[in-house]
Amino acid sequence: ANNALISLVLRLALLSLGTFILDILGLGSHSDAFLPTPAQHYTFERVNDRYRRDRSALRLALESPPPGVTKHRWKRVFGRRRKEVVNTLILADELDGNNDRQQSTEAPSLSGGSLYNRTVIIVDMRPDSRVGNGVAEQLRDTVTFLIEQHRDHVDIRNHDATKSVSSKLLSSKLLPPYLSRASLSHNRRTHNGIRPALGTETEIVLFLDSPGGTVHDYGLASSHLSRLRNEPHITLSVCVDRVAASGGYMMACQATPGHLYAAPFAMVGSIGVIMETINVNDVLKRYGVKPLVIKAGKSKAPLKTLGEVTPEELKMAQDDADVIHEAFQRWVTTSRPNVVASKDWIEKVCTGAVFLGQEAQDLGLVDRVLTSDEYVAERIAAGDRVLRLIPYKGPQFGLKISPLDLLLSGMDAEGRANIRERLQGLGTSLVRRVTPLCRAGAAVGLLNHLASLHKERPEYRWEA
Repeated sequence: ANNALISLVLRLALLSLGTFILDILGLGSHSDAFLPTPAQHYTFERVNDRYRRDRSALRLALESPPPGVTKHRWKRVFGRRRKEVVNTLILADELDGNNDRQQSTEAPSLSGGSLYNRTVIIVDMRPDSRVGNGVAEQLRDTVTFLIEQHRDHVDIRNHDATKSVSSKLLSSKLLPPYLSRASLSHNRRTHNGIRPALGTETEIVLFLDSPGGTVHDYGLASSHLSRLRNEPHITLSVCVDRVAASGGYMMACQATPGHLYAAPFAMVGSIGVIMETINVNDVLKRYGVKPLVIKAGKSKAPLKTLGEVTPEELKMAQDDADVIHEAFQRWVTTSRPNVVASKDWIEKVCTGAVFLGQEAQDLGLVDRVLTSDEYVAERIAAGDRVLRLIPYKGPQFGLKISPLDLLLSGMDAEGRANIRERLQGLGTSLVRRVTPLCRAGAAVGLLNHLASLHKERPEYRWEA
């Protein structure tokens, strides 16, 4: 202890001496002025790692065994299935140029259940009732995350990095000659990625309930859904239980053809445009108030609140509404290939009217009449894995009260699961090692007891 204290004092003395010499030479930072420690005003999110923890949570949900199946058996069968899916995806990638799509392999059966055929992810979209409610912002991250996981960029990047290292090893002749370049996999998919766990086909089920809103907000939200619809090997299904009107139907019609469902009394349609405001110019004139409106450009703000609205400006606003209405009609007819946009159909449907489920199906606005619960039950009965995507906002700067909290807070769901598995494995290993010792101790104790009995009672003996 004395040696450690002396060593610490000597180090402090050397540090003080070095600082003093630097100050004498004018190279130090000594000053009589007080400089406060700069405060932090911002924090930053690594956009590249935005979905790292979400990816881990998705992987954990995909790899969890179904009820009645042991973890070890599930891991063995699930690993075999992932390899089969990788082989199917390889063939599908090779035939993409010919627009051929491989059929998914049959799921191997298990005694306690069945391995899921496909993955269905439910996205609950219930915006608030305010106009301009930011529905596009709710969808942006969700759609981007799902597409990124489906394309599995992380696994492809990891595979490319491994392939690059292997190529360098081959070129440097560090590997044995029998490991030729042809033996390396040139495929960019591995069985460790998210895509093989999802399966060859993924279905996104959107629970939609919206009466519409602003054109720009719902137009952007509809474009986000179009990204999902156009992604290969992703099926976008939309379930409407209450209402999908105006901008809500603009979103709903982006469902994959044949996958737009509505409840019997759901209100669907309202393919129209409305623009309204209040003009108090005549009231102000009556009280002798003269509003002054200055604008550059004759088409700027034709509908005003205070200034006078001329017939020409009313016609401009009507023309703008007609242009939006025509674009809305083209968006619907293009997205619904089963609809024949005849003159009679347009005059009946594209008038802003709403229709109940069965009539909407007869007009081609929806494909089936059933509730979202019925459709989810169908998917479960078909053997699909059904997951619900839940927005999660964990503690950003929570108080850590123990070293274990500090350790786990920096880990994602996969890291915590790995720690849990290691602790369980350690406990199992400990039990396996202690059990033989207990058995040996029990055997020795039994022999000692028999020896003591024989010593106390010599006539006591064992007979076969």
